[in-house]
Amino acid sequence: MSEGEAPKWTCPVCGYAGLREPPVDPTGSPTYSMCPCCGTQYGADDLEKPHAELRKAWVETGAQWWSQNEPAPEGWDANKQLQAAGFADGGPRN
Repeated sequence: MSEGEAPKWTCPVCGYAGLREPPVDPTGSPTYSMCPCCGTQYGADDLEKPHAELRKAWVETGAQWWSQNEPAPEGWDANKQLQAAGFADGGPRN
């Protein structure tokens, strides 16, 4: 990370590596922030469904960019993102 650049976190559901807030805070509590890519709200959507199940649902519905306010990064590709995050085979189960 270059000087002055804000830290980024990765979504445990879709692998988007540009989150502005972490899914959980340092105490392990959810931040209730949302992923602009898959639309998961941490602490709400993942309360009763594991990340792998949310990921599967996102992929099955077309793995489209979710946010209408924050555009997808230039050249964004859901399949490449999933592969880079290690989710190409369904990813880690949690």
